[in-house]
This record gives sequence, C-alpha cells and structure tokens, in this order.
Amino acid sequence: MSARSAFLPVIPFVAFVFASSGASSQVPDTDTLTTIVVSATKTPQMRSSLTQAVTILKGEELRLRGISRVVDALHLVPGAALVQNGSPGSVTSLFFRGGESRYTKVLIDGIAVNAPGGYFDFSHLTTDNIDRIEVVRGPASVVYGADAISGIVRIFTRQGRGPLAIHADGRAGTYGTREGALEVSGGAPRVRYSVGGGAHTTDGILSFNNDYYNGTLSGSAGVTPRDGSDALLTARYTAAEFHYPTDYTGAPVDSDSYRVQHRLTVGLDATTRLARGLKARLLLGTNDVSDLTEDADRVIAPGGAGSTRRFASRARNKRRTAEGGVVIDVAPSSTLNIGLEYLNERERSSDEAGPVGAQGTPTSTFSAERHNTALYSELIGAFGPRVAYTVAARRDDNSDYDAFTTYRVGTSIAIAASSRIRASLSTAFNAPAFNQLRPTLYTKGSPDLSPERTRSWELGLEQSLVASVLTVSASYFNQRFSDLIQYVPGGPPNFLGNYANLTEAEANGYEAEVAWRPDQAWSAVAGYTYVNPRVTKVSSSYSGDLKAGQALLRRPSHSANATVAWSRRSVDGISATVSYVGKRPDLDFVEFPSPTVTLPAYAKLDLAASREVFRDASRRHSVGVTVRVDNAFDKKYEDVLHFRAPGRVLLVGARYTGSL
Repeated sequence: MSARSAFLPVIPFVAFVFASSGASSQVPDTDTLTTIVVSATKTPQMRSSLTQAVTILKGEELRLRGISRVVDALHLVPGAALVQNGSPGSVTSLFFRGGESRYTKVLIDGIAVNAPGGYFDFSHLTTDNIDRIEVVRGPASVVYGADAISGIVRIFTRQGRGPLAIHADGRAGTYGTREGALEVSGGAPRVRYSVGGGAHTTDGILSFNNDYYNGTLSGSAGVTPRDGSDALLTARYTAAEFHYPTDYTGAPVDSDSYRVQHRLTVGLDATTRLARGLKARLLLGTNDVSDLTEDADRVIAPGGAGSTRRFASRARNKRRTAEGGVVIDVAPSSTLNIGLEYLNERERSSDEAGPVGAQGTPTSTFSAERHNTALYSELIGAFGPRVAYTVAARRDDNSDYDAFTTYRVGTSIAIAASSRIRASLSTAFNAPAFNQLRPTLYTKGSPDLSPERTRSWELGLEQSLVASVLTVSASYFNQRFSDLIQYVPGGPPNFLGNYANLTEAEANGYEAEVAWRPDQAWSAVAGYTYVNPRVTKVSSSYSGDLKAGQALLRRPSHSANATVAWSRRSVDGISATVSYVGKRPDLDFVEFPSPTVTLPAYAKLDLAASREVFRDASRRHSVGVTVRVDNAFDKKYEDVLHFRAPGRVLLVGARYTGSL
C-alpha cells in the first residue's frame, strides 16, 4: 500500500479538526426528516443530515397492502427498474438509476448476500417477518465496499417488544396461488425476540411445468445486558423451487427443467460503550447459498435407439465477514467512525450428466476463493445548527485484484425552516466475478481485470409545504462508469473467450417525489424518474455489438408510480398503486445475430384492501379479511422479450392479530 493510499481513509481526521470548533447540535426538523436511517452511513443518522436520497419501506405497511415479495415493494422506489423473466420464481434483476444489475448491494441485517461479482436474484426474497427496507440511491462503496455502485437495499428483520404478539395470515387466488405466514414476537425491558415463517406456492402463468414454491423462516433475538450495550442475533433461511418450461428464447418447450435454491444468512451485531463518548462495535456474519439446476433430455443414439439422460449444474457460494470498529464523539455534534472489515468469499460449482435416477458423471468443475481486508473512516457532524456534513474514505485490499480506494463528501443544508438542499460526490467500484478472473470450461480467464468503477455526484432539494402536510423533493444525479467488463470471443483452435475492461458508460438523470400526508390515516406518494443510460466509449480492441451512444438494455428512460392509501390501526386499509414503465431496448434471441428491439411502455394498477371483521372485548384479538388485485386491468406486457408477465391476479384471504 502506497503512502498516499494509506492516508486516504484518514481524511475524516483532518475534517474533524475544522468541524469541532463552534459546532452545535442540529435543529429538529419535521417527523419525516428526523427519521433515523441506519443504512446510508456507518453510524445511524437523522434523515435530515443525510447527503443521499433514501427511501424507507415499512414492513407492516407492505403487508397491509398485501405485498409479499420484496421485488413488488421495490417497484415503489424511484429509480428502480425491476426485470422479471416471466412467472413468479423466475430470475428477477434490479437496475438502479440506469446502472447494471450487479451494481446494487443487498444486505439482510447488515450481511451482504450478493454473489461474488455483485449480482443478486430477487425472485426468492419475501417480506415475511421484515420490519423495514431501507433503500439508498447512489454509490455506497465507502460504507459497504465492492458492488454498491448504484445503490443498496438493506432489509431488517422484525424485533419484538412488549407482550407476546401473534400475527397470522393466509390467502389464495389466481394461478393456484396459496400463501400463508405466522409470526410470533415479544420482549421484556432487556430482551426481545421474533420468529416468523411463510410459505408461498403458485402453479405459474404457463400451462405446464411452471410451479413455484418458497418457504422462509426467520428470527431475531436481542439482549441489552446494561445501558450502552446491545447484541442482536438474526437468521433467515429460504428454500425455493421453480419449474420453468421456457428456453432462452422464451418458448415453452421443456416439461421437466427446474432449479432449487437454499439460502441461509446469519448475523451477530453487538455494540458496547467503553467510556463516555466512545463505543465499540462488532459485526459477524455468514451467507451460504446452494443452487441446483436440473433437466433431462431425450438422447437419440445411432440406429434410432433412445435414452433419457439427466443434466445437472450445482453451485455453492459462501461469504464470511467480520467487522470491528469504534465510534468516537469528537465534538457535541460530530462523530468519528473508524473500523476494519474482513471478508472471505468462496465458490464451488460442477456440471454433471448421467442416467435419470443415478448419480451423474462430472463434466466440469470450478473452485475459487478470495479474501478482502478494508480500512474505513467516516466523520459525520455539523457546522452550526443548519449545516450537516459527511466525509468518509475507505481502502479495500483484495487478494484477486488491485487495492481500491473510495470516498464520499457531502453536505445537507437547511436554507429555511421547511427547505433543505443536499449535495454529495462519491466513488464506488464493482468486483470482477470469479468466472471472469479464472479459467472455466468456456473461457481462458483474465487475472489482470480491474474492478469496474464509478464517479457520481448528485444535488437534491426537499421542500415541506402546508405545515409539512405536503413534501416535494427532487434530485439530479450524474454517474460515469468506467472499466466496464465485456466478454471477448475466442478464436481457433479452442475458441475459448476471455474478459477485458473495454467500455465506458453514463447514466444521468433526475428523480422527483411528492408526498401528501394530511393526517395519520391518509397518504399519497408519487414519484417520477428520468435516466439516460448509454454507452459513451468503446475500446478499439472490443469486437462486440456495443457502440458509443447506444442505450443500455432493459432500462427505461421514463418511469413513474403513484400510491394513495388509507389505514387505521394496521388492521383496516385500502390502497391503489399505479406504475408506469417507459419504452426500453432489448435483444431478440429468436434471431441470430440478435437484433435490438424496443419493448413498448406499459402501466398497471394494483389494488389492496384489509377490513377488520371481529375484535374481542379485551381488544387483544382481531380477525380481518384481505383482498389484493395485481394488474387489475389485465395489462399484457413483457419485462423481457418473449417472456410474458402475469396478468390479473386476485388474492383473497384472512388475517389474525393477537397478544397475550
């Protein structure tokens, strides 16, 4: 590590010298702005002091609207483009602010769950036992390291409190859909817990081999042994199986292909006060994922004899992380966070073939492992009562690629009692995947690959009107992506390809939101995003189809959503959500070479209602009925060309809430 690189994570030390003189606590803001946000910085902060756009989705509100999948919840977030390959259970990708699908980091209770290289499939992630989802829009590598280029999605498991509480619900409807969930939670002054389980099944939207099953178990246990100390243990396990008849063109041709995934995520987050103004934190976590994709084909031998052979692909990914640090109150309104993080990633995969019902013969195997050590420093504070700031830097040293330094500087300024502007400048990076760096059955390997990188700045404004009943916010973001990794086809004699850093791109645009909350019951939120993701530069050695000026695939330039909701005591509620997705380019794999086509824009309406029908005299037990209608007008559309999306879905059910 060079002297300059080693110095960068210490930048906040210098900033704190200037911040500590004359700084005072920030003035209180509206309820929305004073919401505590955990995900945008290493130290939890009030929303008013953040320098990036953040959306918070509350689990109880999502369940009241009948939203059982995280992917459906993310449709409510500005700048989020969700792409699902057809029926529920199929591969589902998230493109944030026009970035690649591997540019969003996903964390469950602080533990990253992305595959090495950044990609995450949202198809199996449900809202069971989720307390809230925090979505940070914009780079966050300075907080979370690799892969947090366009944003992060952080999920928090419910923590219990008070007397034992029980929540149960079930519903059924279109496409043979059946869903059920049970959650138990509670706590005492120094102990809290929650346990939840859910099962989700559907026959799918296609006429054969399209079943989907998802079973999820999750829980948390927290203890506060003394004032200033706390420990929280969380775990989430998901088993999912999806049957798909479609080939790569979207044609339903296969009656027995399926894939299975098992995922276990466990985390321990502990803090303790060492002295006045000094805290220590420890985070330990593990994320294990096992995937199996299996198919059987009819093999015709010479002479016309036939047999059926089974083909299977297995993969196992493991991530182990340990992080320790200290939080120092360096001034009445300034906090310095210093920490060290260690990460180990492993991947094992194999392909095999053999007779149906017998153990197959491996045809190829792959194994890889790497580790990463990171040092970070973050200073958060205020200049006077109106100006908050963030200065942070991080150095990641990886065993697979060159060390990488990221930083963030930003400010949030109250220009009036109800107005606030924010600005930030950040850098971030995305790690190369194992199969890009190492040789496989089909590639030679490219050990000299550099991480993909971005430089991003944004400027935002938030204005409260009519006694904070109406809030208007807008953001402009400017993103430059460089060293993008592209596949390079190989030539004779073996035609093995490789990967190289060959292109640059940009995705600039703006987001606007309007929120209306006249009272505790009614709310209305509308958002609009414009982004122009396109290739800006192509290396002379690149031989693929990308050209300078070309739009990036499957990302709409225009998108919008609006929700009107009414709720009471979390048991009665109605909501209506309209979502609009603009035109976007895609490839037609039916033809070769595959031409670029334009998918048409579409809008769909989702409705939900919940009504309490019984409450006992003690008011501790209640039963309600629920109704949800997705795509109420049965709009025909495709997120991916030739893979049709679900039509109208009607789900009717019941819900029980009780306490002891």
